[in-house]
Amino acid sequence: MIEVINLKKEFHIKSPVLRVSQGSVKAVNGVNFRIEKGKTLGLVGESGSGKSTTGRLLLRLLQPTEGKIILEGRDISSIGNKEFRHLRRDLQMVFQNPYSSLDSKMTIEDILIQPLQLHNIVHPLQYKEEVNRLLDMVGLSKKDGNKFPHEFSGGQRQRIGIARALSTRPKFVVMDEPVSSLDVSVQSQILNLVIDLQEELDLSYLFIAHDLSVIRHVSDYVAVMYLGKIVEQGKADRIFDSPKHPYTQALMSASPVPDLNKKKDRIRLKGEIPGALNIPTGCTFHDRCDFRMDICDKIEPEATYLYDNREISCHLYNGEETI
Repeated sequence: MIEVINLKKEFHIKSPVLRVSQGSVKAVNGVNFRIEKGKTLGLVGESGSGKSTTGRLLLRLLQPTEGKIILEGRDISSIGNKEFRHLRRDLQMVFQNPYSSLDSKMTIEDILIQPLQLHNIVHPLQYKEEVNRLLDMVGLSKKDGNKFPHEFSGGQRQRIGIARALSTRPKFVVMDEPVSSLDVSVQSQILNLVIDLQEELDLSYLFIAHDLSVIRHVSDYVAVMYLGKIVEQGKADRIFDSPKHPYTQALMSASPVPDLNKKKDRIRLKGEIPGALNIPTGCTFHDRCDFRMDICDKIEPEATYLYDNREISCHLYNGEETI
């Protein structure tokens, strides 16, 4: 469905007073992955790792500095905005905050009709019927179309956000932390809805989250990001059951264990994630890694494929396990 090749995004920082350059931030720095039709890639990492920026680059909400975004065999990273508008209906997004992503002055019906008009999805005489279909699809009543966003709970608003994203009948949807602002009791309902809709509509997802239990529940594949780079990616069960990269191991050790009788040793990382203006040379993780070697300070590790088809960027691996 979609393939990303050496994707980069660099932001230039200027002094607010003198308006001179103070450097640049490499928010996304050479990312590669692919998402198959009907599958979900879970993108996980600490805040500031570049997850949300990556999602916005795929939808061209941000213009890539470098790299390619291949949608069904077509490079969409460099086409003009006018030409890209015709593809917009195939690429949609569900935003993190359902409270701010809906226009408070519009009824739900108007919110859902707007994309139908912009992309000529159905005839105007069918708008009402289509709105009712979308509301029913996400578990809401057709009577809800006459209400305003403030009349709904957070979970209901996110259902409306999902309905709006699906109104253009897309092929690919970026889910940008869609349950992080919701109560735990509501999160599972939204996640199950997302999974059911994927099966029903044959959708492909990029699912961005920092909650590992959420990622494990929804993902077929997982990519772990650190300071703008993917350090490990592969099938979800293999990543969770046997993490290889030291950063992935630390993340997994911090996640809760459902079985109270099973204890897990917590790996505590040194220091804090570096600022975007002070990214370390060589391996970006070397200053926090317990397995640090001399080479890690100087040379950036290349992506290596292990025996189980996972990809990892770490000097401890060279086609074979060495940890």
